[in-house]
Order: sequence, then C-alpha cells, then structure tokens
Amino acid sequence: MPLTVDQAMQPALSRFAMNQITTPEWSMAQAIDGYAAQGVGGIAVWRHFLDDYGTARTARHLRDAGLWVASLCTSAWLNEPDAVGLRKAIDENIRILEKAAEIGAPCVVMVVGGLPAGSRDIAGQRERVREALHELLPHARRTGVKLGLEPLHPMYAGDRNVLSTLKQANDLCDELGEGAGLVADVYHCWWDPEFRNELKRAGPERILTFHYCDWLVPTRSMRDRGMVGDGVIDIARIRRWLDALGYAGPFELEIFSELDWWKRDPSETTRIGIERCLPHVGPLVRAKPE
Repeated sequence: MPLTVDQAMQPALSRFAMNQITTPEWSMAQAIDGYAAQGVGGIAVWRHFLDDYGTARTARHLRDAGLWVASLCTSAWLNEPDAVGLRKAIDENIRILEKAAEIGAPCVVMVVGGLPAGSRDIAGQRERVREALHELLPHARRTGVKLGLEPLHPMYAGDRNVLSTLKQANDLCDELGEGAGLVADVYHCWWDPEFRNELKRAGPERILTFHYCDWLVPTRSMRDRGMVGDGVIDIARIRRWLDALGYAGPFELEIFSELDWWKRDPSETTRIGIERCLPHVGPLVRAKPE
C-alpha cells in the first residue's frame, strides 16, 4: 500500500521550518498556530515579532504548539560609526543571545551590517566586525546559543552585511571556534564558484541551518526573492551536496517578497512553501558524489 501524502511528508516536515519573514502579515501567535496547523515542525523567529509578543509568552506558546526553533533572526548590526554606538550594538546582541536561549533557539543569525555612514573602508569594517564577534563569543558559549554567521550577496555589502562569502564566514569560524557556525542561504551563495567547496570545508556540524528560496530573473527589487522552483537556482543539486556531506540539520523557507508572496494569504504561502520545499528537505539520504 503506497504511503499517504501526510505519511510521506512527515520525515521531511520534522526538519523543515518556516522563517517568519516569509509570512510577515501574521503576528507571532498567528504564525505559531498557522505553521503548526499545517504540520510544519519548526519556526525561525524574527526579533520584532518576538519583542511584540514577549519572550516568555513566545516560549510558552511554542511549547504548547510543539514547534522547535531553528534560529532567531537577526542580530543587531555592528556598523555604528563610533565606539559608543558599537558598544551599544554589542550589548544589544548579548541581550539577543539571552532571548534566543529563552525560546530554545540554537543560534542567532548574525547579519553584521554594512559600511558605517560616510565610510568607504570595507576592510576596516570587516576588522571591526571580527573584533566584535570575538567579544560576543564568550556570551554565545555561556548561553549555549551559537553565532550563526550568514554571508549575504555582495550587493548588500554597502548597507547590510560586509560578510559576503562562505569563505569569509568559514575563516571566521576557524578563528572563533566553539560557539560559532554558518547560516547558509541559497539566495546569497548560489552564484559563488566556491559554494560547494566551502560547504565541504564547513562539514555538517558547522552548518547551523540552511535557507531556501529562489533567484528570480529578472529580480525586480531588493526584496524580490522567489518561491522554491520559480527561479534559476539548482536547488536539487545543492540538496544532493548536503546529503553527501551528511547534513542532518534544519531547512528554512525564507522569502522576502514585497511584490508577490507578502501580498498573499499567509496560509497559502505556507501551504505552497511546504509543497515546494519538502522534495528538497529529506528524509536524509546520502547521495553519491557528483
């Protein structure tokens, strides 16, 4: 007798998380209940929803709904132009790590900010970020919440994240050691000729969570990511790379889509997201090397 759809989906759903930014019309409570109602196993929490609903309240609701947390998005940016501002950003990130621990998030997604206002010194800003991460590291170890370094596509280097490649993130992880790891996103890394090699270098334990979406051609705005299957990324191949590595961690659907998916009913987006993502999630099967 063939498996029913629900039975077939269950092993993959246990590794699949909806990232809250994919359904921004839902409040925290609506997202928790809406994802759980469709059988999603996990959630990637965004800070503004967490702050609106309250950390303790969110933690209780997550437990009651049976959802695990893949990550807490995102860090406070580390691109304040002066020492006082940077100190405040570091202190805010310490508080974020503590909130992440309270809701059971294994990592905080570190989006570190672009260039400080008026600066053209990207090398200097990367060094400031490096020093700040070293200062945050003992707090990550204390809370048990890892610093999830997420490189963003180079088009965001000026205003959002001077960490642009997995190689840069891996180099930092080598230096930081325990308490740091990678958050890899196909949208930001698919173009990189070293993407596969850097995933191999990281190995399955360093990859904390993995983001799915797609790259549309044309891309109409900076918030125009596609649903899995609607763009040009060979997601099936990337999935095979991860299986060959033995990656057994979570997958998140994270879509910024002001022109399409953000305008739809969040229940519809969740349903279609499940349908599109699950063939690329699991259950874990080791693939033959390509």
